[in-house]
Amino acid sequence: MDDVRLIDLASQFAAICGAAHVQRGDTIDSRYRSDWLGTKESAPAIVVRPGETAEVAAVMKLCAETRTPVIPFGGNSGLSGGTVARAEDQVVLLSLERMNRVRRIDRAGMYMVAEAGCIIQNLHQAVEAEGLMFPLVFGAKGTAQIGGALGTNAGGLNVIRHGSARALCMGLEVVTASGEVMDLLPALKKNNTGYDLVNLMVGSEGTLGIITAASLKLVPPPLAQATAMVKVRDVDAALELMNMTQARTGGRIEAFELIGRLMYELPVKYLDHVTAPFEEAPDLAVLMEIGAATKEDAEIGADGTVALESQLESILADAFEAELIHDAVIARSAAQRLNFWAMREGTLDAMQMHGNWVMNDISFQVSDLPGAIADMEAAFAAIAPGPFCVAFGHMGDGNLHINARPYDRDPSECPDEVAAIKDAVRDTVVKWRGSISAEHGIGTDKQQDMKRLKDPVAYEMMKAIKAALDPHNLLNPGKVLL
Repeated sequence: MDDVRLIDLASQFAAICGAAHVQRGDTIDSRYRSDWLGTKESAPAIVVRPGETAEVAAVMKLCAETRTPVIPFGGNSGLSGGTVARAEDQVVLLSLERMNRVRRIDRAGMYMVAEAGCIIQNLHQAVEAEGLMFPLVFGAKGTAQIGGALGTNAGGLNVIRHGSARALCMGLEVVTASGEVMDLLPALKKNNTGYDLVNLMVGSEGTLGIITAASLKLVPPPLAQATAMVKVRDVDAALELMNMTQARTGGRIEAFELIGRLMYELPVKYLDHVTAPFEEAPDLAVLMEIGAATKEDAEIGADGTVALESQLESILADAFEAELIHDAVIARSAAQRLNFWAMREGTLDAMQMHGNWVMNDISFQVSDLPGAIADMEAAFAAIAPGPFCVAFGHMGDGNLHINARPYDRDPSECPDEVAAIKDAVRDTVVKWRGSISAEHGIGTDKQQDMKRLKDPVAYEMMKAIKAALDPHNLLNPGKVLL
């Protein structure tokens, strides 16, 4: 695309969205020029920020006419290169940040309609004011936008009870590659009219359509919570503890987070607002939380203890007797609970303060976690005296984050060991029939792995769907599929 054409296109975008919402060349803000971690440079030709669905449609119609590729851009908190633009592609970065309105909160129907640019944390606050809860929670909630979360089928901390973004999405408004608006917003709990296009769009990473709004499931907040940091014997014991807790509480686990030693140590070391729950760091810990569903569970006894906490105490006492755990600290105040969660949610920040990492976002069947983790640990031990590894995961849904620094050196200093670590993780995923992407998407980082590991029939079907819905490859080109 020559400069004259770029100027003309930018001028037409300005007529649609307003000149203040179009950036080109040196006027493009730095936040659009790299990925979240600052490890990948991005070079969009134009940034356009529409303020409503009609403007998105008009922009896409113009891009379709001129065969101009478009990358939908949200909070930029993904870790797989899904929003990175190559300079040679002359891409339009379509930021949805101005589309940040909550259109409706329906208390009777237990759903809300939110535009794609709404920040997750703002959605939490909006529905909390109505006495409800939107249960999609993860570390980047203060940055991530709901459109991007749906585009990558984000998971997070509450998947064990409430499911991932796909499970919480009841309807969508989507702008197609040709600039048409597909309105599937009604929050119908049962709808068997043909193909499930809503679920098709969720997790497509902006390659099939641009999500502009969504109907999202809401739930009653727990009447009380009981939270504990627990030293567990090993992964097998953690799995047994999780299943025992689910059985004893009627499936009321809100979160069950597996925490390796370094995930425990780094937030304590680098984050001033985090204090260590234990005097001695555990080799393996679990952050677990259960929610009260009845008033009885939330009642405060004569000793000042919430009934739910007493139930958790009983479970942990039995787990100690069964030698599943070594120690536990139950949060006795809101401040103590917040400290536990600050450690968990601050892990990525602490890791970045320490240095660069070889990052992997993978998943296994829950029952396979002990074997899969053991295989990776053995493989790592053969690569080095032990890669300096931060391992943590959402145990309830089998999602693990394996982040390593070989010999505690910057990965750039030891490419052979980095390659070996990636191979070890990939081989373990293949052996246990897991997934090389659990919640951060494919983007550009995992395309080769997906093509190699995905069922070939499924892969060709995905290519056929992409070709049918975006025949000119205008939507987030060069991502997901090769």
